[in-house]
Amino acid sequence: MIVFVTVSVFFATGLFALAIFIGLERRKESLAHRFREVTVSASASRNGAAAPRVGIGERIRRRLFPREEAAEGLAERISAEEAKGARVLLSRAGYRSPGAYRVYLAICAGLPVLLFAGAIVGGRHAGISNRAILFLAWVALAAGIFFPRIHLRSRIRRRQEDIQDSLPDALDLLVVCVEAGLGLNSAFIKISEEFRLSSPFLSEEFDIVNREMVAGKPRIDALRALATRTGVEDVKALVAMLIQTERLGTSLSQSLRVHSDSLRTKRRQRAEEAAAKTTIKLVFPLVFCLFPALFIVILGPGAIQIFRILLPVGR
Repeated sequence: MIVFVTVSVFFATGLFALAIFIGLERRKESLAHRFREVTVSASASRNGAAAPRVGIGERIRRRLFPREEAAEGLAERISAEEAKGARVLLSRAGYRSPGAYRVYLAICAGLPVLLFAGAIVGGRHAGISNRAILFLAWVALAAGIFFPRIHLRSRIRRRQEDIQDSLPDALDLLVVCVEAGLGLNSAFIKISEEFRLSSPFLSEEFDIVNREMVAGKPRIDALRALATRTGVEDVKALVAMLIQTERLGTSLSQSLRVHSDSLRTKRRQRAEEAAAKTTIKLVFPLVFCLFPALFIVILGPGAIQIFRILLPVGR
């Protein structure tokens, strides 16, 4: 009975949290969507026709998969006003679909409850004690709370490392394209094509920048959105250099060449730093894993021989 009440309480808590998240999302409607609703209702009232009523199912579908959000494009979804909290983390991890934020909130709210209930049910079927079941349930609850955030940050780190390692090579290709007479848009297209296999994350980011500029977004805003999406310091420095070059009218190829050399030096220094840290990181595996086995193999026969000699003397 106590287990049933506990599971029921956690299920109710999870559903209540999910309802709060959905309610908060309903308040974050875009200004364009609200203005469109007001305009449609006003025009319908002027024409003497009643505004069309939308059913509950259609409202739920629009909340979960809003068409206006998909039409506004990626740049507006990851704008400076929305790039806060979990939204910008999802963008940096590569989850940029319209319903990614709602799915993430649903996972954060429902996964702890499911794991908690699953641990309790599995423990009851396994026949272990109630204290062990409670311990496993709390461990499963903690795992459900922290696993989505850990997975998200791990994916962000892996994506940022790939972009950071491939950026100097992309800048070398960018220098060659600019010196050959190509514009910045064409150079971005060339980078996205050439790095599609070696660095798909970097190729995707440059392709998004090019699409935004083709769609009519100013180049400065598209570059700033690139820095916001990636969150990589080298990309932020590159964006700042490109914006400064465009504003001051200096040579783009020369600036790119100098910046590429500096990024290549920084990459070599990071590799040297990682190599220097290797000796320190090897201390713990050697002390706790390798040295005990070596001591047993080397000192074991000698210790056995000592005990064989000393034990008769002691008797």
